[in-house]
Amino acid sequence: MSFFGINFPIELILFYFVIILVILLIISIWGLTVALKTNKKMKSVLKDAAGNDITDAIINYYQKCSEIMNNYHEAESRLQEIEREVGSCVKKISAIRYNAFEDNNAKLSFVTAVLDDSDSGFVLNGVYSRGQTATYLKPITNGKSQYELSEEEEEAIKTAQYNYEKRRQVKLSEIDTKE
Repeated sequence: MSFFGINFPIELILFYFVIILVILLIISIWGLTVALKTNKKMKSVLKDAAGNDITDAIINYYQKCSEIMNNYHEAESRLQEIEREVGSCVKKISAIRYNAFEDNNAKLSFVTAVLDDSDSGFVLNGVYSRGQTATYLKPITNGKSQYELSEEEEEAIKTAQYNYEKRRQVKLSEIDTKE
């Protein structure tokens, strides 16, 4: 056989080919031995003090993290639902006593304002006159009524709003001081 104008005997080519194959076989065996030793060392590193495989612990940890995230998302959606519902709950309340007529100094008449987050609710007015009380209920929407409100009723609404805001500011300042 000739390469680049030089004749080589077939036996010589086969001899070199066999030598290359033997070298490749030795390198492969050596690589396999190194890989097996590395695998053995890796397995010993991946065991905890009790001899358990740490990969199982990692898988369990990941599953628990996923479960916690699912619980968090459920709690977050429930919290959002509660926050929507809380807005319609009664939050702003006030009661004012007053004299409906000048001849009565006992302040037996009263006005009570009951409002939610959007200042909707009602005003209950009890007017006392010579041993009897007439009671009036007026609906309130967004702080206003379709019926004419007396000074005392408007004062009750403003007092309910003011007291609520005052309580909120106190709670917010308590939160700020805790941080």
